[in-house]
Amino acid sequence: MSNFLTPAAAYLNRRNELLAERSVVDSPVVIQTVNKALMASEIAMATFHDLETLRSLQLRKARPIEQHSLRIQQELQHFELASNELVLTDTADEAAYLCYQTAFFQLNGTFPWQYASLQRVQNELFATTFTLWQETLEELFTSKHRRLLFVRVEKILAFSISKIPVLGEAMDVYRQLVTAMQTSHQRAQETDDYFRSLESYSDAATLCSRSILIFCFTTEAVLRGRPLPDEAQLNKRIKTHHQSVIEGTHPYF
Repeated sequence: MSNFLTPAAAYLNRRNELLAERSVVDSPVVIQTVNKALMASEIAMATFHDLETLRSLQLRKARPIEQHSLRIQQELQHFELASNELVLTDTADEAAYLCYQTAFFQLNGTFPWQYASLQRVQNELFATTFTLWQETLEELFTSKHRRLLFVRVEKILAFSISKIPVLGEAMDVYRQLVTAMQTSHQRAQETDDYFRSLESYSDAATLCSRSILIFCFTTEAVLRGRPLPDEAQLNKRIKTHHQSVIEGTHPYF
């Protein structure tokens, strides 16, 4: 991954490459493949706008809790160490996840909070996940071979699944993330030719877009103090996002 491009600059480079490729081919099949990749690029890039909007909201909400005293940091570290002792044996096993979630709730309920709070834990989680997805978008737009990208996405989703209890009871979100993680794992097993193809690029862009939007819509609900979205609500908002890009009404464009 580049250490000097931004996702926006990387997107423009990839878009120009795709447009140049489309201009020199005559095959309707290839043109259709390139057009699909262009649209997948736009949908993915629009999620960067959603990420930045979410980041602005998160920073506004974080201002009242911005103290960084030594006691607060120590307490957060103690909570993190305690939560790390809770083992989620299989992120895709719902029964194992439910046990893990119950153990986390018990930990939070009995933890002797004095200076920090679970809200601070959420805030740090949001900031970390935001950075991971921002970097992943840049990698999506710059990578020529996408095996490691699918592996990276799978790891981010596994990390997100392990942290969901920080948000509360979010089984529908959990199931959506598991489905995305399993898709990423399956893609990572494909042939080498696939990882160099435009098909793999479109698949990776679609997977990143869906995963990022699940993160954005769930985090927004937490920050605004609203109920966490269920499966139907997530699917509806993701569909609306895609439609706004197709119609050219998304704020990014």
